Amino acid sequence: MATSTILSLTDQIREEVTCDPIPSAHGHARLLQLVDELKLAIETPTETVLRLIYQPPENAALRTVVDLGIFPLLVRDGQKDGLTATDIALCTGADRALIVRLMRVMSALGLCTNIEPEIYRPNEKTIPMTQPLGQDGVPCIYDLTVPTLTKLPEYLREHNYINPEEYTSSPMQWAVGQSQFEWLAKKKRHQALFNSYMSSRREGKPNWFDVYPLERLIDGASSHPEAVFLVDIGGNQGHDLGRFVSGYRSKPGRLILQDLPKIVSTVDRTGIETMGYSFLDPQPVKNARAYYFRAIFHDWPDHICQKILLNTAAAMDPTYSRIIIVDFVLPDTNAGRMQSAMDIQMMSIGAGVERSKRQWTELLASVGLRINGIWNFSPGMESIIEVVPALGAPVNELD
Repeated sequence: MATSTILSLTDQIREEVTCDPIPSAHGHARLLQLVDELKLAIETPTETVLRLIYQPPENAALRTVVDLGIFPLLVRDGQKDGLTATDIALCTGADRALIVRLMRVMSALGLCTNIEPEIYRPNEKTIPMTQPLGQDGVPCIYDLTVPTLTKLPEYLREHNYINPEEYTSSPMQWAVGQSQFEWLAKKKRHQALFNSYMSSRREGKPNWFDVYPLERLIDGASSHPEAVFLVDIGGNQGHDLGRFVSGYRSKPGRLILQDLPKIVSTVDRTGIETMGYSFLDPQPVKNARAYYFRAIFHDWPDHICQKILLNTAAAMDPTYSRIIIVDFVLPDTNAGRMQSAMDIQMMSIGAGVERSKRQWTELLASVGLRINGIWNFSPGMESIIEVVPALGAPVNELD
């Protein structure tokens, strides 16, 4: 333990809080980073290793507590005096001794307060566990990923530690015999949980067009009545386009939602055209002002992303059109824990990738495109990447 390091980090934390008592999203991320560094500086190497070793039991306990419905119970009945382990056991049907053991973990994780022996009270961290983010996210992600993650070391060993790059032979396909989309399609409850969780992750966050300077697209956009302003590719039910219509009623051109025919066939949104389309096929909408992808590319390895990008680039006007990508852009050094872990998760369930700035630059350059700007609200959330053709670079099929 280096005392000088601890004192330096403490001073930096004090300065952050003093200078910015209500921190911006970037300031908040910086403060969290400093706190993590401080914890690592205080921990002995042995304490760090042991903390990491015993993360799986914490996740299993959390998954069980969510199944038992304990968090809603605490919020409903435990606000004043808390709930005893006996109270929780009677309400859930679980054994009291088991409740005590599970709730030790929940208290240690900060998800409730253990005010007296075997008495638990909700706190501010309990609330999100009763909402879709926790209540739906925990069982969905746990059930979707854990069976594969437990076998990931074996998969990598059996495949000579080759980086997974084929969706059809991803670790999940190898471990459970299905891709993530096949698994979700056959488990309707988990598909609903997944949709709810993904929606909740974005709740309260600014829309992409609130972070990205939209005048970059509006200025110079064609006023022709048939001109297409924005194509949302793989946009599912059109939630993003719907929010865009609400925010910009005087849109400067047509808005088109593209996804597989069975997905868009039921979509009926004012001001939005629908089109059945797979992004693995040539793009039929030519010379749009912007082609928009949200959380698409992280699902796929580079060679699939290259095909998607080539299909799009071939439809672009090289001096007028833009590609707008909303996805994580990891820093090239010292990436955060959540984003780094998500990268391993995406690799496991579909040979996908959470890419760093360097990886995005290289991927786009491989198909004759370049980054024209990156914007984000918070380093811990997705960024908006504006992409344009690298003029002079050929846009054609890869060898």
